[in-house]
Amino acid sequence: MGPSAVTSEAVLFFDNRGVVKSMLFSDFEAILDGMVGVPEFAGEQIKGAYCLVNGRLQALGVVLFLIDFDDDGMADHTWNVPVRHLAEHGGPGPDMGAGPIRLSCRSQCPVAWHQEKLWDPTMKPGSNHFVFIRDTLRERGSKMGLYIDDNPVAAPQAAQAFPPATVVPASAPPVPPMVQPDPVPVMQPERSAQPAEVKDDKERIRLARTLKELRLRVQTMENKHSEEVDQLRYAHQTKEEILSTQLEKVLMQFKTLKSQNSALREQTDSLKAQVVSLNHSLEEQISSSHEHGSEIELLTEQYKVALEQRLDEERARLSEELHAREMETLNRDEQISALKAELAEARHDQIRMANSGAEKLLEKLQSLGLNFIAFHPGAGHISINANEISDYMQNPLAFAARKCLVTEEHYRAWLRHYENPICQVEISGQPCGKRVIRVDVPTQFRPGQSDRNANRCQHCRVDTAIENVLKFR
Repeated sequence: MGPSAVTSEAVLFFDNRGVVKSMLFSDFEAILDGMVGVPEFAGEQIKGAYCLVNGRLQALGVVLFLIDFDDDGMADHTWNVPVRHLAEHGGPGPDMGAGPIRLSCRSQCPVAWHQEKLWDPTMKPGSNHFVFIRDTLRERGSKMGLYIDDNPVAAPQAAQAFPPATVVPASAPPVPPMVQPDPVPVMQPERSAQPAEVKDDKERIRLARTLKELRLRVQTMENKHSEEVDQLRYAHQTKEEILSTQLEKVLMQFKTLKSQNSALREQTDSLKAQVVSLNHSLEEQISSSHEHGSEIELLTEQYKVALEQRLDEERARLSEELHAREMETLNRDEQISALKAELAEARHDQIRMANSGAEKLLEKLQSLGLNFIAFHPGAGHISINANEISDYMQNPLAFAARKCLVTEEHYRAWLRHYENPICQVEISGQPCGKRVIRVDVPTQFRPGQSDRNANRCQHCRVDTAIENVLKFR
């Protein structure tokens, strides 16, 4: 292997301003092995770039990865992104001086289950990650210890070693001095045609590379926009479920208070009926005993006063009982919530203690380079860390729903539709049951809309467009 084929490996770390740290890949491997830490990255998730560099300090391959650091600045020991493999099998990227690079990022990842550990670059003017990488390699390459080819003639050949790319021809070869063309006017157009063709080839290659860069930028922006929309939709659904739960709790309390109020009203009506009955009996006694009229009137007034006092006391007592029951209901709800939380924590601790031995074994297997991958419709192949195995085993559907950025209830509804895409419009108490177009992405599924097709029911006409799609499938 000649000197032109020698390459170097570098790792760059970014923040919002640009490159904040650069090192050789061997130093980065020491960080992954836990031999050294990076205190300035403590407790953060850092964007990194693995760069394969030729002898002229030009990038040939770039892998944009994410890595977590704990509170002590030590790298995540479960991090296992094969950057060399991704750099070798990445898709075409922008031209950074040595032809189009091999690029692996979130929007362009040759290994599907490593997509979540990658990130998309920004290519805005003034904040272009590829420009940051190019300038950093030029400025710090010699200080970092990257290989520099001292032979300027053999260096351009190294650009073609990796990755394969179309090299723009420099110019037409000069005519040897011993063979000068005959200055005949007829030969003049052929002499000027070759530089024009070379110029057209240069322009065509330049436009093709620009088109590839624009396609990568558009794909990156579309993926970022789609992730933001899914995050907002997931937050909205979660907030809606919380509000719905709170509303149901308030309605239950209102119904309880309403029933208690009805019971108190019935007691008050009963007491009023007793008062009316007593008044009626007193009036009958007064009419039958005229000789004792004054004394009876006095007794009647005394009885009325005593009865009013008794009614006031009963009202106060019933109000206190109602208030006490309300406080008891609130305290009971709080106790139930606390007991549920303690029960969930106890179950989680029990599962965690029961699986502690298994988790150590899984962590040991993962440290040896093994990956735990599960497949769920809508989420695809999911990479599961050792510390996530317990949560996954407790509720696999909830785990898959979080990966799809939807709630568990939404994911279950989509899964029923995905496994049996039929119309759910009820006819005489039974669903329609006719086939509908299946929605393959959970975030695009709308319960009550995607699983219904009013035009396919007996009360509507047949939708021939949907029939043709289903026949095609």
